[in-house]
Amino acid sequence: SGFRGSTRSPPKKPSVSPEDPPRTPPLAPVLQLLRNQLQEKDALIRHLENDWERSRAQREREERLLVTAWYNMGLALQQQEGGTPPRRLPSGAQSFLAQQRLATVARRARAPHGRAPSS
Repeated sequence: SGFRGSTRSPPKKPSVSPEDPPRTPPLAPVLQLLRNQLQEKDALIRHLENDWERSRAQREREERLLVTAWYNMGLALQQQEGGTPPRRLPSGAQSFLAQQRLATVARRARAPHGRAPSS
């Protein structure tokens, strides 16, 4: 008298209960967001590294200038004590910094590498 189970209805799909967690968003937008954040952080790191490098170079230039200034002061003092007149800077320079500024201007006015200035 017929096939076995022919009177059964097809199996039902499990129903979604209200306690089930919500579905997660697709991964593509999340990955793109994370990639964008990573690129922004990389750009910030590069910017900070460049700033640090510029600061380091500036500090090294300042240190070299200070060492040179101290050397020149010591040399001038030594020449004064030895009876040798020190190299005279243009008149009007009163402070140490003013003397250094005038010496720098004089050095820059000279031709580079000992060559005669072109006319």
